[in-house]
Amino acid sequence: MRAPLGLAWKWARARLTRGGRFLVVGLLGIGVNQFLLWAIVELTGLNYLLAAIIASQGSTAFNFAGVESWVFRGAWKPGIVKRFLAFDVLNSLALLLRLPMLFVLTSGLHVHYLVSNLLAIGVLTAVRFVVADGVIWKGQAPAHSTALDPLPGSQEAA
Repeated sequence: MRAPLGLAWKWARARLTRGGRFLVVGLLGIGVNQFLLWAIVELTGLNYLLAAIIASQGSTAFNFAGVESWVFRGAWKPGIVKRFLAFDVLNSLALLLRLPMLFVLTSGLHVHYLVSNLLAIGVLTAVRFVVADGVIWKGQAPAHSTALDPLPGSQEAA
């Protein structure tokens, strides 16, 4: 009877660890997205919706690098281009849902575009993790899954 509980705990721990790491990478990516959105709108005068599309591509590349190197570290398998394209398609589909939310909040309800962007991203974060974990990286559990593994390149990783 102990073995099934041990396996269930190991499975849950791996999911929680990956979910936490995915969240950290995502939070950093939101910062990248917010910065890029602000810079594009404020420095070029481009419409906030067009700027959101460009900022999303930049943060998607950042997030993929983090997810690939930290969240699913040790799960390296061939097909990185395929995984990137799947990740980009997922985020582009999420963007199709995010842009109308951004428009309604910003142009309809007069919420500042950066606040609207944060709210819209927040709504879609959980959905993206479920798809990323269950489809893009399905069956690619990290070789070592501890919540305390350091970030690659940090002092602790050396």
